Amino acid sequence: MFISIRPLLFCSVLLLSLQATPARAETCTQVVQNIDQQHRKALNSLQPGSDDYLHALHAIEDDIFPALKRCPANAPLLVAMAELQLSLGQPPIARLYAQKALELAPDSWQAHNAAGSALNMQGNFLAGLHHLQRAGTLQPDNFALLVNLCSSYERNQQYAEAIDACSRVIDNGPAELRGTAYSLRARAHEARGEREQAVRDDKQAKESGFRSPTGVDKTN
Repeated sequence: MFISIRPLLFCSVLLLSLQATPARAETCTQVVQNIDQQHRKALNSLQPGSDDYLHALHAIEDDIFPALKRCPANAPLLVAMAELQLSLGQPPIARLYAQKALELAPDSWQAHNAAGSALNMQGNFLAGLHHLQRAGTLQPDNFALLVNLCSSYERNQQYAEAIDACSRVIDNGPAELRGTAYSLRARAHEARGEREQAVRDDKQAKESGFRSPTGVDKTN
């Protein structure tokens, strides 16, 4: 129906313009949530490196690009892209997106985790550790993040810190992370010459099973 009264038409347009910003913010948040769900589903249900796995991740990537045009300053969306690039084995690209997210949200633990993981994948272990330590300070009770931190400590030959971080996961974390934590702690004990503890942890790791330390719990 056409509206012939100009003041009413002006008011309608004004109301729409005032409502545009909240609607866009809500849409950006919803996009991030959907992307996280799709990414988590691919990681949990598909074999890494398989054609189906890569196809699913590239489909998610195709969804993120137009979202970034609509929400160019949305740090969680940039983190989602960084995490996706890590899963695709593209740490330089992941690092760029993580750094962009940190420019917008310096206290984003997810962005620090993604940046640290990317740096570790590139062999820059000390810089990676610094980001993961910051993430751990911001999110101290995330056990999957603690596994990442334990791995980073072990790579930097900070074995006491690695043992402490992994022990927190083993003592209080979920069962699906304990296998990886036992394995990393065994390596730290081995490096310190603590053969008996290393053998015991290695046995526990095999009994518990393994999970990649790159998966980070986004629900905490």
